Amino acid sequence: VPPLQGHAIQRPLQGWPSLRGAAIWGTAGAACFTSKQRVKVKRGQRCVSGGAEEAQKRSRVDAEGSGEEEATDDDEEGLLESFSVSPQNENPHLATLVYLHGFEGDGENYLDLTYCDDFPVPWRLGDAYAPGLRTVLPNAPYLQQPWGEESASWYVYTDADSNSVGDLATLEAMRDRLTEILEAEVERMGDGRRVFLGGSSQGCTAALDVYLREGARLGLGGFVGSIGFLPSDAEGFPESDLALNTLRKHEEQARRPIWLQCATDDEWEVPWTLVEKSLERCRGLPGLRVEEVSGRGHAIEEWEAEWISEFLWTHASDIYSEDLDWDEFSEEE
Repeated sequence: VPPLQGHAIQRPLQGWPSLRGAAIWGTAGAACFTSKQRVKVKRGQRCVSGGAEEAQKRSRVDAEGSGEEEATDDDEEGLLESFSVSPQNENPHLATLVYLHGFEGDGENYLDLTYCDDFPVPWRLGDAYAPGLRTVLPNAPYLQQPWGEESASWYVYTDADSNSVGDLATLEAMRDRLTEILEAEVERMGDGRRVFLGGSSQGCTAALDVYLREGARLGLGGFVGSIGFLPSDAEGFPESDLALNTLRKHEEQARRPIWLQCATDDEWEVPWTLVEKSLERCRGLPGLRVEEVSGRGHAIEEWEAEWISEFLWTHASDIYSEDLDWDEFSEEE
């Protein structure tokens, strides 16, 4: 199959760490060796699409795409396993998006054909495709929750009916590891203004927590998230109130975009009452944009992808440019 104008994803095939599995994004999507069904579950219910043992077998794509290693229980580097999608066919790397999935999710879900058919993300060929974008999709670790389930989660909850942090050690581990990823991506990009952070649901809140703390230090370009809330000390995110105030005082960073898409009819997973109250603390922040949506509750589906694309079109439009051989399109004389 000749190279397509798209992205190549490399990872070892399960059980064969010395071999590589490759997927090429084509006009119909990605031809993957493996795929995983996206199963919607309520917190406290078992997700039947995978488990900790399966997650530990997934590969972590290295930063250069030139080698892989198996993910293990004991990651000596303390890094989150993740999938990365980089520009191919000599398209220049113009910006990076680090994006966190939600509770019980998986970074690979954003690459799965069954998930992406009606989900126009900018790292997949189609109308929303951005040739100059590098995307990093970390996987959350599997953590024991208070109700007995081991779930892919950025931190442990207080209980099944709360969005508060119940185990500070898990939050601190997430903060440290996500910061390491961001530092590596800023170094790779050479300019923090071209590195963006975002996430969905619990991933939105976790990523926003790190953005408030590290955005100014790293000079990050902005934040884009959906169906999360602004973290606070009261909800178990220590020093997040101080981080928000520090961001406010940083004139340049405070002007950089923070885009939040919020479901006003979400009554259970991340209730609008919680979100609205949290947003009161950041009203007046120059870069803040809040988009209120309704009609789907927490399951906003393709609205999440459209929000990401709108953000990138607005704040990194050059990633949608590509060098074409216009001689191929010249009219016959």
